[in-house]
Amino acid sequence: MQKRKHIFLDDKAKVNRMANKIRKYEKYKPHSLKTSDEDSRLQEKLAMLSIVASNFMMTGHSPTLVLTKREEGDEVLLPVGGGQKDRAREIISKVDFRKLYRGGKGRKTDPLMIVTAICMYVMRQDNPKRGDIRYSNDFINKVGVTKDVYQHVSQKLDEFHNS
Repeated sequence: MQKRKHIFLDDKAKVNRMANKIRKYEKYKPHSLKTSDEDSRLQEKLAMLSIVASNFMMTGHSPTLVLTKREEGDEVLLPVGGGQKDRAREIISKVDFRKLYRGGKGRKTDPLMIVTAICMYVMRQDNPKRGDIRYSNDFINKVGVTKDVYQHVSQKLDEFHNS
């Protein structure tokens, strides 16, 4: 009996083979091209955000527009409410954590620590006079955010916003 040199594929098998090749090369996208659904690191950071946001009781989604009467007597749509969590989510998805705070020489870095500092930054942006976020708070202390870490991260975020 003669051996067959080529195995001929039917159309369905050809399509499946090409689909697998395409899927294989789609899997290895560069980090900058990945969306938030495809990037597991970003999903992990956003999960940390929900933990930190619930600890700080941050306001959830974008501010809602409400009809409010002004002194002149006319009604205008003005934003009411926070949207702190949305702003923190936006910052986390755009900023590279290695540029915000680098480890080395005894400094430990932890994504949870940086996410906590970002949340504190967003909350203090809303209310600069807010003094009830203490560094001695159990959660903040356990995560490892100190005054130096917060000042460093907030300075880098200010630079990022200005550029």
